[in-house]
Amino acid sequence: GLNWKVKKLCPLLCESINTNQTIYIYLYCAASKRDTGIGPYFDLHKPLLYSKPSKFTSLVINGHRRICDLFDLHQEQVPYEVAWSWQKEIVRDKRAQITKEGDCNDTLIILQHPPVYTLGTASTVENVKFDMKNAPFNIYRTERGGEVTYHGPGQLVMYPIINLRKHKMDLHWYLRTLEEVVIRVLSSTFSIQASMVEGLTGVWEMRN
Repeated sequence: GLNWKVKKLCPLLCESINTNQTIYIYLYCAASKRDTGIGPYFDLHKPLLYSKPSKFTSLVINGHRRICDLFDLHQEQVPYEVAWSWQKEIVRDKRAQITKEGDCNDTLIILQHPPVYTLGTASTVENVKFDMKNAPFNIYRTERGGEVTYHGPGQLVMYPIINLRKHKMDLHWYLRTLEEVVIRVLSSTFSIQASMVEGLTGVWEMRN
C-alpha cells in the first residue's frame, strides 16, 4: 500500500520544497484560530507513485501514437495535499524533460480523496456554506479555476498532465474534449445519458 505520514493538518495554501526523500509542505491555516504566520506543517514521506506506471496509447499525432503513463490508484484514498504534491513534481520533471528532449509522455493519475473542499482562483467565501473556522473537512485554495468543489470517498478523480503543444494549444478545446470523453464513458459503460450545457463547464445528467 501507499505510505505517508501526516504530522498535523490545517491547510489552505501550500508551498512545497522537494528533497530526495521527503516533501515538506508548509501551510497557511484556513480553519486555524491563529491569525497570522505559518501554521502547522506536514512532514510527508514521499510515497511511491509506482516506479513503472501502466502505459497506454492515446491519440495518433502526425503519424505517431502518443504514450500516456497511467498511475491507477482508483482504490486508494490519497490525501489531497499528497496528490497535489505529486502533480507539481511530475510537472517539474516533464518540463525538464521537454527542455532536454523536446517532448515527454502524457500522464494520468486516477484516485479518490478523503473528504475535502477545494477553492479555485475564482472562488468566493460566499459560496462556502459553512463556518470556515469550524470546517467539517480540510479546505484548500488551489491554482485551478472555478468555484468551490467537494471531493470524497467513492468519487473517482482523474488528474491528466498533458503537453497541449502536442495536441492543441487551446484550453477551451481541451475542456470541451474532456467533457466529451466523460459523456461517452457514462453512456458506453454505465448507460447514463449526459450532455454539456451551453455557457457552463461540466457534464450534466439528462433526466426527464
